[in-house]
Amino acid sequence: WRGRGGVLLHWQSYLFVKHLDYDDLCSLPDLNEKTLLENLRNRFKQEKIYTYVGSILIVINPFKFLPIYNPKYVKMYDNHQLGKLEPHIYAVADVAYHAMLQRRKNQCIVISGESGSGKTQSTNFLIHHLTALSQKGFVSGVEQIILGAGPVLEVRLK
Repeated sequence: WRGRGGVLLHWQSYLFVKHLDYDDLCSLPDLNEKTLLENLRNRFKQEKIYTYVGSILIVINPFKFLPIYNPKYVKMYDNHQLGKLEPHIYAVADVAYHAMLQRRKNQCIVISGESGSGKTQSTNFLIHHLTALSQKGFVSGVEQIILGAGPVLEVRLK
């Protein structure tokens, strides 16, 4: 309908849908940029900084410490399948660690992001969890190898 002065007025009916909290973006019923960003925003508001996209973990830097990195969480994520618990960096570390033990092959975790996105902090959390797992006595000497990975080489792509 055209209103006065050539302004186009458009009426829309809005459905008030409860915003669901998807911990894996692959589960979104309508996957598009808007729903993806809305879901991440909703989770971030609840201080849920981790979200999966299949086996990939998205982390949104909260720029503050959250109480989700203590021994309780180390134990909770020990030897669990990815996606069975709330997304967490410990879950990714745990899957890589147990895959290394079972397959007897090196594993790789890629951490990527913009400057200030929390890559170094995420690496520290990974190393912390891997060290805690190795101290359980599964593999001798793993702790020293993991701690030797301390200085992380950052590659900048231009």
